[in-house]
Amino acid sequence: MKYLYRYTPEFILLIYILIFLGFKSPEKSWDRVLNSDGKAYYAYLPAIFIHQDLKYRFVEDYEFVYYPRDKSSFKEFRMKAGEGLVNKTFPGMALVWTPFFLVAHFVAYLEVFPTDGYSLPYQYMIALASLFFLWLGMRTLMKLLMKFGSSDKNAAFISAVIALGTNLIYYTITEGSMTHVYSFALITSFLLAVYNLTHTDKTKWFGISMFLLALIILIRPTNALVLLLVPFVAGSRQRLTDTLFRLRARKSSAIKGFILFFLLMFIPFLLWKLQSGSWIVYSYGDEGFYFLNPYFLSILGSYNRGWFIYTPVAFVSMFGFIGLYRRSWFHALALFVFLIIFTYLASSWWVWYYASKCGQRIFIDIYAVVGLLLVYLYGNFSSVFVRRAITVMLIALSALNIFQYYQHTRWIFPPYIITSEIFRDSFFSTEKTAKTYLPGDAVVAVRSFSNDMEKELPWMNNKSRTNLVSYGGSWSSKADTSLCYSAGMEVMADSLFTTTNRVIRVTAMVLSPRERTDATLVADFSKGGKGISYNPFYLETFIKPDEWVKVQVAFYVPAGLPKESIIKVYFFNPAKYLPVFIDDMTVDYISLKNKADYWKIEGIVLPAH
Repeated sequence: MKYLYRYTPEFILLIYILIFLGFKSPEKSWDRVLNSDGKAYYAYLPAIFIHQDLKYRFVEDYEFVYYPRDKSSFKEFRMKAGEGLVNKTFPGMALVWTPFFLVAHFVAYLEVFPTDGYSLPYQYMIALASLFFLWLGMRTLMKLLMKFGSSDKNAAFISAVIALGTNLIYYTITEGSMTHVYSFALITSFLLAVYNLTHTDKTKWFGISMFLLALIILIRPTNALVLLLVPFVAGSRQRLTDTLFRLRARKSSAIKGFILFFLLMFIPFLLWKLQSGSWIVYSYGDEGFYFLNPYFLSILGSYNRGWFIYTPVAFVSMFGFIGLYRRSWFHALALFVFLIIFTYLASSWWVWYYASKCGQRIFIDIYAVVGLLLVYLYGNFSSVFVRRAITVMLIALSALNIFQYYQHTRWIFPPYIITSEIFRDSFFSTEKTAKTYLPGDAVVAVRSFSNDMEKELPWMNNKSRTNLVSYGGSWSSKADTSLCYSAGMEVMADSLFTTTNRVIRVTAMVLSPRERTDATLVADFSKGGKGISYNPFYLETFIKPDEWVKVQVAFYVPAGLPKESIIKVYFFNPAKYLPVFIDDMTVDYISLKNKADYWKIEGIVLPAH
């Protein structure tokens, strides 16, 4: 068994590969590996090696060919600066991806795939890169934990907890082109290199440390804060002093390390110069830090991606400070100061929750710290019973994390702001639901109209009424080949609202005989027979076969809707042989406050033009 502990990183890698094969579909336009911010990090490579175009004029081409036509996953990363356009992101990810990109380019050429940088060989090779760095991070983390006194057994278990009990799994498999698994591996490797530098006589580790530090900064500049961990890793002021004296005595090692560091750090300046004509550019536009208004407690404990809420393993690890303080107040103070500063800086970013999925992603980079605190948590107790209780708790929290990973991959937790109500509704759910959440103080007025289909009302498409099946009573509305439109409302918009910020919310029970359906809920705006905005909401992912499902969807009314405009709300089913039944339908015409916060509430469908 002891022999097997050393292969824990390989076992973890195997589990990740199996999860990737089961949950990820890079061949589908909506599930590419290169997605979201990853498109920006990656764009340097095709721009330089394929297109020789640092103005990134190829963006629309790859978006059209490889990504959804509705541009739901479009990522604009080109920012105006000086005399041209710059990629808003730093080039660190492109550097670590370069060997993987070159291999993918060669494979695409051999296998007759398009050599455009975005075909399947490139997608899968970036996935391989994320898995490789996951393995590297796990392998390095085990070594680091044992340097700090952990047994190989404990180091193996804690590494498995970090891999399976945190959102590292989501940002390796589902969003493997984001920076976090790479930063985790590089920061963990940096800490190990610094430990070797300060605890051995080998000054070669200085060059390795500087190389890793440069990559860390080039991927995410704020992660330069890991320098604050150097006193913690060194362990004492005397070791730091001795290390500096060794480097001074062996100047060649120090000079080589600094030259390597500054050569790498020159890359973004050179790219800015080539792209914009300026050596120094702030490429993030209006995005920045609000140091006087940090969300310190929210980033840790909010239902909206709070670190401790979605990654309770991290919260448990904080009790490791007790054992760490008992062992060394110097270590405890050094680590505590780093965590406070890191959290303060992270919580000061303009969007402090970082549009994260599966919890708060910004802390993944420093999960080596969580691992170290777990070492000290175990070390604080000599009782076998207590240590086993901690182990059972960590296993249970890891199981919860894997369940929540499943929930996030199935969009059960929505991608927008999560409130306490959404969190409670989603916590134990295994099915994605269509439900609209409106802030309580946003609503000014509501006008509601209901139809239980039991009798004919002055609604559209009364001929769709049927007594074949029903949710309540004896009647429902059927949409099929004979009439593809369900019962619905057709009204003039003028008298329905009291403000210019207007929402239509539709609630209904829906039944489909099969899971697959092309049915949509439609909000259609027109005037004089001329369409203004047609807005379909696809029901497929929310429907269960042969089961009544409650659906609640909200649509924004287009701004500036002309007078005497008509609003039609109905279900539409174009399928030839698969009917859809509707019952207990309610349409709410809601007037919201004219505040900026309520003009674009996430989860409400914006009007199409």
